[in-house]
Amino acid sequence: MNEPEPTISIRCEYTLLRKERPHSNTADPQSFTKAHASGRIVQITLSYVAGSVIAHMNKVAVSAAVLAELSTLARFNGHLLTDATRAAIDNPLGEIRRSVRDLLALVKYHLRHFDLREGSYSVKSQGWRNVDDEWQELPIALSVSHESFSSRPLDERTHDAVQAALTAGVLPLVAMRHLHRAKHESQPHHKWIDATIAAELAVKEVLCRAHPAMESMLIEMPSPPFSKMYGPLLKHYLGEESPFRKKLIAGQEKRNALVHRPSDLLIDQQEANDYVADVEAAIFHLLSLLYPHDKLIRWARYSTSA
Repeated sequence: MNEPEPTISIRCEYTLLRKERPHSNTADPQSFTKAHASGRIVQITLSYVAGSVIAHMNKVAVSAAVLAELSTLARFNGHLLTDATRAAIDNPLGEIRRSVRDLLALVKYHLRHFDLREGSYSVKSQGWRNVDDEWQELPIALSVSHESFSSRPLDERTHDAVQAALTAGVLPLVAMRHLHRAKHESQPHHKWIDATIAAELAVKEVLCRAHPAMESMLIEMPSPPFSKMYGPLLKHYLGEESPFRKKLIAGQEKRNALVHRPSDLLIDQQEANDYVADVEAAIFHLLSLLYPHDKLIRWARYSTSA
């Protein structure tokens, strides 16, 4: 007879992220379950008093090879995982994370607990054990993301450039508000969406400033795709296509997937940061076409272009 496939239990603890003066409350603790198409069930305990969410998943089937590999790796050895073991733990971990996100979204938006921050939780620990053995930390791979920017001091030289822009009426685009929000957004999903809104508004604003007669077409009618606006339209009306056109087309496609199929796509933090940087560079390229002699735009374009 074949021996039964080994199973493990997974336990994840998350820290709730709430505003400094939270006002929502709950009769602590509250427990929930979420079943998945795989047949696995997530048990979740939410506690405002403890400031945590604890999620359990039992009877996760793994092969003997996966079990042996997990037993030999420490917490920060995730980069040493084989593809088979990574897949074996990533699938149930993904179901756990989705279950916690779904629960907190219901509490935040349907119970109106708006003091839960966007993102709502951070990972405190992720553990596993075989039957009744001691809990061990799941191996994870460390990841680091960064954003880079440069600025110029407000001094005599830049004062003159600012004054010249004021005099000429060269003011920032409304799209820059969305770009600014994207830069300060902590969640990659929303960062990507805000950056794409900034890219869409920017090219419309620039085309409208260059040719006011286009305003009714661009504002009142459905938006043309980025392939048109940052390509043929920009070349026809301002002389050249955007060098960031391909990146923006891919970004718009990913934004559409995030909006219409949000559970199917995960955005990496560094990927989102890089996309925001591309959008910013694309916007200053647009402005350089519209205001080729403006020093502030020229400096900003030099600072943002790769």
